[in-house]
Amino acid sequence: MAVRRVLIRGLEAGSAYLAYLFRNSGVEVDILTANPSDPLLDVPPFEPLFTLDYIRDVLAVRLVKEPSGSYDAVVDSCDVFGFEEVKKALSTDKPVYVVGDSWLSASLSLYRSLPVPNVDLELPVEATNDFAEVSVRYKPYVGGTHQLCGSFKDAWGGCLYTPMRALERIYAAVDVYASLMGLEAPRRNLRLQYAVGGDKLFVAMGCRPEGKASKINIGDGQVWVYGEEGAPRYVLFQGRPEHGPWVFAMYNLARALNSAFLYDLAPWGRGGFNLGFVGHLFRKR
Repeated sequence: MAVRRVLIRGLEAGSAYLAYLFRNSGVEVDILTANPSDPLLDVPPFEPLFTLDYIRDVLAVRLVKEPSGSYDAVVDSCDVFGFEEVKKALSTDKPVYVVGDSWLSASLSLYRSLPVPNVDLELPVEATNDFAEVSVRYKPYVGGTHQLCGSFKDAWGGCLYTPMRALERIYAAVDVYASLMGLEAPRRNLRLQYAVGGDKLFVAMGCRPEGKASKINIGDGQVWVYGEEGAPRYVLFQGRPEHGPWVFAMYNLARALNSAFLYDLAPWGRGGFNLGFVGHLFRKR
C-alpha cells in the first residue's frame, strides 16, 4: 500500500528528519507536538537539525494539536523540555551534570575543556565531583505503529533501553522511513552513546562492557572491543571528531551484520574495529 499521509507525534531531531524524508517523497506529514521549537542536536553548540520555520514553511509540514482524518502510519517520537538550560550551561565555567544523562554531561565539559562530572560514566579524562545540575524532560508518545523514543532491545547484550542520543533516533527514523517505503534497513538496534567536544570523540556501542577486552591503538584513535568467541558485546571508541563518519558508519553496519567489523578495511590496511574483532574475539577461552 502506498504511503500518502503520516502522523508523527513528538518533535525532536529524529522525528524532524523523518518528516524531511517523507516530504521529499511527496508524503503529507502532520506533526503533533506540545513543544513546537527547533529540534536540536545533542552535541555543543546544540544547533538545530532543521529550524522550526524550515519544517513548517519550506517542508510544508503541518504542526497540529489534534490528529485529523486518517493516516497510513502513526509514528511515536517524543517532545523535549528544558534543553534551553543545557544551552545556558555553555556560558558558564562550571561542570554541569544533566540528570540521568552522563554522556550529554560529558559533551558539555569536553566542549568547555572542563572536568567531566563523575556520575555513572568512566572515560579516560579528568573527572570531578563538583558540578551543578540541570534537568531535561522527555515526553514520549505511545500507541503508534512505529516508534523513535520507545523501548528498544540491544541486539548484542539484550538489555532494554530508551535511545537517549539524537543520532540514534535519527537512525531509527531512517529505519521507519525505509520500512514504510519498501526499502532495506537494519532490522535490529544497538545502544548508541557518544560525547564530543574540542578535539575528543567518545562513542560507545552496546549495553555495557562484558566478556574479554581487547584494546587496539590505531593512529590517534583507540578501540576497546568486549565479547567472546566472535560475539561482540560492547565497543568503546576514543578519537577525534573527524573520525565520526567512519565510526558511525561501522555502527550502522554492525546493526545490520554480525560480521560487520570484518569489513573494516581500506586500501591502506585494516581498521581498528577489524583488528579488535579478529585478533581477540575469535580466540577460544
